[in-house]
Amino acid sequence: MHTTRSIGRGRLRASASLLTAIGLAATGIFAAGTAASAAPTRTAATSVDRSYLQDALGVDQNTIIETVTYDRFQWLLRQPGQFAFLIGTSSDPAFAAQAQQADTAARAAGAAKLYWFDPNLSGYQGTRNLEIRNPSGINLGAASQAIYGRIWTNILGQHLGNGYKSVPSANQTSVTVTADDSVVNDAVDPAYDFRSGETQALGASDNALILYDKDHTDDGAADKVVDWVKLDGATGQELQDAFATIGGGAAIDQLSQFAWWKDSANAKHALSYPDANRYGGDILDDADDADGWRIKQITYPELLHLLNVNQNGANFALLFGGTWCHNTRAVIKDVNSEAQDNGIETVYNFDLVLDGGTVNGTNGGTNPIHVRDNANNGTTFDYRPSFVYGDLVRTYLKNLITQYDPNTGNGVSYYPGGDTDAFPSVVRKLQVPFLLNYERGTGNSPSSTSVKRQWIQQNVSPSTGLAGFTEYMSEWWFTHPSKQLGLAFPIDDESVLSDPQRAQLQQARANVTFGREAVERLAHFFGGLPGGVVSKQTVTAAPVRYGNTAKIVIAVSNAYGRVPTGAVALRINGVTVAKPLAQNSATFTVAKLRPGSYPFTLSYTGDEQLQAFQKTGTLSVQKAKVTLKATAKKKPTATTDGSYTVKATTPKGLLRATGKVTLTLTKGAKKQTVTGTLRSGTVKLKVKKLAAGKWKVAVSYAGNANYARAKASAGSLSIG
Repeated sequence: MHTTRSIGRGRLRASASLLTAIGLAATGIFAAGTAASAAPTRTAATSVDRSYLQDALGVDQNTIIETVTYDRFQWLLRQPGQFAFLIGTSSDPAFAAQAQQADTAARAAGAAKLYWFDPNLSGYQGTRNLEIRNPSGINLGAASQAIYGRIWTNILGQHLGNGYKSVPSANQTSVTVTADDSVVNDAVDPAYDFRSGETQALGASDNALILYDKDHTDDGAADKVVDWVKLDGATGQELQDAFATIGGGAAIDQLSQFAWWKDSANAKHALSYPDANRYGGDILDDADDADGWRIKQITYPELLHLLNVNQNGANFALLFGGTWCHNTRAVIKDVNSEAQDNGIETVYNFDLVLDGGTVNGTNGGTNPIHVRDNANNGTTFDYRPSFVYGDLVRTYLKNLITQYDPNTGNGVSYYPGGDTDAFPSVVRKLQVPFLLNYERGTGNSPSSTSVKRQWIQQNVSPSTGLAGFTEYMSEWWFTHPSKQLGLAFPIDDESVLSDPQRAQLQQARANVTFGREAVERLAHFFGGLPGGVVSKQTVTAAPVRYGNTAKIVIAVSNAYGRVPTGAVALRINGVTVAKPLAQNSATFTVAKLRPGSYPFTLSYTGDEQLQAFQKTGTLSVQKAKVTLKATAKKKPTATTDGSYTVKATTPKGLLRATGKVTLTLTKGAKKQTVTGTLRSGTVKLKVKKLAAGKWKVAVSYAGNANYARAKASAGSLSIG
């Protein structure tokens, strides 16, 4: 996340009236994108990782367990309804069997969803663990341990426990947590009770099933945890009985990722930018889910599992960013829309701010929850677990391209494996939103070219001529221009603006150009993912004359550098011929055809490079020419008749000419015409006696279905 810059291609949704209002309708920025919106839907050959839960927990494919990130977990705890939560970490060897038992019991009770929150945010044991319930065991300085511990005590203070008070800041990006015996969230048989003198029912390492209803009370006191079961030693019957206390499994609610994205994105945008006229209104609406919401936020262990899928052709669309990030919110609607248009089932999202920017701030340099920053904060040693980011980039994203260059000091310094005795390493520093296509490959280690595609702008330095890059960070009111473009003054009448206001408006328009181009480039990114893309076809079918072979050429191009290998089929005059595309084109030689118009169809069934297409056209075969020659076999005189032989010569190998031939003899106003019919290309014509003088002789051919009209001179005759 950062600010705003400039970029290029895809779908544009701003209305014409709005573009006119902000003075952009005639700039030419929008024309190409409007055309791109008509591109047909395709199915990209991206992958879905469906085996994480089976590999991590050993559950079967019918499991009702679904992982939740911390951000989404918090949100669910604030929603009305009754929810079943599984709290435990996969780094605990006992948890997998416990999760299997809970899953079985939940399904037996009729529940449809069991949300799993793993409080070990890294999923690792040892020096790399980030177990927020046991912050003292995290390999960070004491101050950072306390900050990580606050992630868990915030959950206790606001939702699950007693004895902690958690007060959000005005901007809802951080909380202040204090011990407070007056806070009671769980009045009856509390699971987590930290009031003075109380004994904890669930210890800091205990895994549990929590049945939760934020509106549940007992004698007027909040009793949000309706029932709970410590998983260690629990029986299946105890777990099913717990569901019975909340009304049975059928009473358990579930809310989709889209419901969370919509509510969170809209709420955070409205909180930060309450003036909808100035900054635009809601970002997401129900229409975004009409064709299925495609963006799925995943935990760090899930991300690592995905990055390790060792299967030929397996590739994933990955989006880094979070609901806290205004730059991510600026394009989240369009990322989802492009995924829908390209038939991509899932775009996996990972938030580098491990608490979703809700407890300890967002991406500031003083926030150790944001793992994409240096391990040491100034003089504070081991401040941040940057290995979470650094190891990931070093291991899996070796050919990553970012705006920041480590060679100029703009990288992320981290301790490999979280080992503070190791020599620090540095990797590239990405800024969110950051979108890429990843394919691990099938080797022993991830491919050095695993990043197959990136959504990033390439620039050329005007001073050095060297390539540089800009990440696509914009604002919602620029990617989907609001009436005021974020300006504090109206722009309906530019004539009344002051010079500083004009300068601000000019900058805002530049930002709109950047923002809209960023959206356009999403279409280019998604269209270029594995799987056939939409191509442009140019067909050349030059007219030919009867007797000549025709050539029909199809050239295929696309915006993504695809080189197709499939065959194109030409059907013309009842005959179908196939030719492979070579160097993006195919040339068909068509057998000699009689004159006429011949409709044809070029068909491509599609391959992994290009979508199927069908192109129609018409080949025109024109009539051939004949050569006329008239020879006097017996010259006429003033007293006797004569004769001429007329021959119509046709191209070799073609049919002989047929049709009418006319011989014309003229002397001044006097004229004699003789007409005959060609037989096998010749005809003998009788000419009557002529008056004395010089006569001009000409011959003409009326043409037929195969041959065009023709004329020729046959010289002259002198009659004595």
